[in-house]
Amino acid sequence: MGVTDIADEILRFAEETRDAAAEILFEPRLRLGVTGLSRAGKTVFITSLIANLRERGRLTQLSAEADGRFQAVTIQPHPDRETPRFDYETHLASLSGANPVWPESTRRISQIRLSLKFQSNKMLSSFTGPGVLHLDIVDYPGEWLLDLALLDLSYADWSAKALAKADKRSEQSAPWQDLITARETDAEFDESVAKPLAAAFTDYLNACRVAGMSGLAPGRFLMPGDLEGSPALTFCLLPPGRDPLHSEFEKRFEAYKRSIVKPFFRDHFATLDRQVVLVDLMTALNDGLAAVADLGGALSEILEAFRPGQNSWLS
Repeated sequence: MGVTDIADEILRFAEETRDAAAEILFEPRLRLGVTGLSRAGKTVFITSLIANLRERGRLTQLSAEADGRFQAVTIQPHPDRETPRFDYETHLASLSGANPVWPESTRRISQIRLSLKFQSNKMLSSFTGPGVLHLDIVDYPGEWLLDLALLDLSYADWSAKALAKADKRSEQSAPWQDLITARETDAEFDESVAKPLAAAFTDYLNACRVAGMSGLAPGRFLMPGDLEGSPALTFCLLPPGRDPLHSEFEKRFEAYKRSIVKPFFRDHFATLDRQVVLVDLMTALNDGLAAVADLGGALSEILEAFRPGQNSWLS
């Protein structure tokens, strides 16, 4: 690291410390996470929430609004300039236009800051004047929450658990499992073998999603973004073994946790103050009992991220 890089790091730390101190002393911040499995309505929910907050008089159950203490809501530039901004204006125009269009699925993390100006109901508030609360709304795919459970699993544990699920989804997993069965377990590692296996595994996850199933991890296989084609996404679960392919896939599984899951937990999930988890119950009910049971299992896995035990990495 050069002198310029060190100076940049010092300035960044100073700015973050200054901003954090200002928020604690003068303008507090609340980070609200909004997530849910694919098609649960995250984008619509956030767009509606912002629109209703900005349109005075709609949220009559909000105590500050009911008491007449709510004064204004404005959208502010977010101090985190690296995370993409939630495109509220475009989503609102799409949903409220003459020919409404349902937004695309959330495929990456985004956030937006609202500044809520209100009069506090605490003692001496008439002397201090109105206060400001910065509400940071963080939107991210629910599939990423499922990945947090991987942090406490070894490659062997994950493979055994996920393979048991795949056996119950034979219609979707058959092509991929056929490739696993046909592979040569005594051959040297070859990328030309790894890629078709990872691609078939991804196809299996996509087929499950199309069939209305939930609990599909690793989540980035379905939403790779700029990681598409990277070695960290070129692996799949395998039955127990000690062959070169198994060994390489185990390393890539650990790289996935280290390079993708842990940074998400550290930089985003661990900084949330409140969390909204949306559920598309109607689609599951429409798809039948199996889909409802599958959704229940996925929700149990998601909620584990919010109640880690003492021996959990998340704790």
